[in-house]
Amino acid sequence: MASLKHIVSKLHRKNSKSHVFFLVLVLIMFLLIAGTVRYYVLEPVRSSDSSMHPKHKEHKTLWMCKLPQCIDMLKFGESAWVKLRNGETLVRKLIAMPGDTIEITDNGKVYTPHMNFKWRGESAFIEKRKIYMPKRGDTLTISELNDVEQDYLISLMQEQGMDFFLKTTLWQGDREISIDRVGSTKLANRQVSLQEVDQLPWQDRRLVEMQIRQNEPGNALIKLKRELYNKADSTLIEQVVINKDCYYFICERPTHCADSREYGFFTHERILGRHETIPDKVVETITKASKFVLKKFDFLKKTKVFKRESLAPTPPKVHPHPKAKTILKEKNTEKNK
Repeated sequence: MASLKHIVSKLHRKNSKSHVFFLVLVLIMFLLIAGTVRYYVLEPVRSSDSSMHPKHKEHKTLWMCKLPQCIDMLKFGESAWVKLRNGETLVRKLIAMPGDTIEITDNGKVYTPHMNFKWRGESAFIEKRKIYMPKRGDTLTISELNDVEQDYLISLMQEQGMDFFLKTTLWQGDREISIDRVGSTKLANRQVSLQEVDQLPWQDRRLVEMQIRQNEPGNALIKLKRELYNKADSTLIEQVVINKDCYYFICERPTHCADSREYGFFTHERILGRHETIPDKVVETITKASKFVLKKFDFLKKTKVFKRESLAPTPPKVHPHPKAKTILKEKNTEKNK
């Protein structure tokens, strides 16, 4: 009996006002901490498509750490939340750091200082190219860059707000020839105009060069060369100083996916966050803990009802006299007489 009273007293203490107040206080503190972490540290980002499959499933929520320390710890192969120049945000995989040189072939092989891999489905690189990732403080000589690197550098200069214009010339070996020959070439069954040749991506320029070479006599290479000039005084820009670290981000699935192949280098400032796997585990743990707490409250609720029922007074049982039936029978017999 004493042990039963002890159990009832213990359950009563757990359901007391002070215990409920303590639980509410802990809940409020947890919500405040979670809100602070959510606003300043972690950002839930939903994977909007299948471009990162199988690493990240479509519509999966990914937790991104926005702290500078997290972004500085980015490593090869990790996912990051990045921003395009138009403000759109994406989740992409890092394959090249500042100072790295990578090589992408026309059959999807990728060579990096960290790891070599086969990029299945990649078709943007119609020829093998090496790409250097500029780091802050580098001085790049434009004439020493290949066509892909020039495209990426031009995009970077536009991002940095440099005021310049392009001028394209056509060369056969060491001899300059008329740029008008570009007008006789086609891209996707349409005629190429001289007004667009300065802004054509490297793949289209390469196709134009191949078409011109077929129609020109001789075996010398045909090359479209671009030069950059300052708009202010029309002086030739021969070198560019890089003032931001540059990174190369790609999709897991390369088809119909926008990444560094199209947009070029991503500067450090355009990296918004680094994917963290720990919050996923925390969310899973909290979910399990919530289920446990709900079961616990259900148990306490049932115990409280049981306690009230068990403490209610039980009406006494009425036991009839053993000779009551015999006496009742005799009385009925006398009445019948």
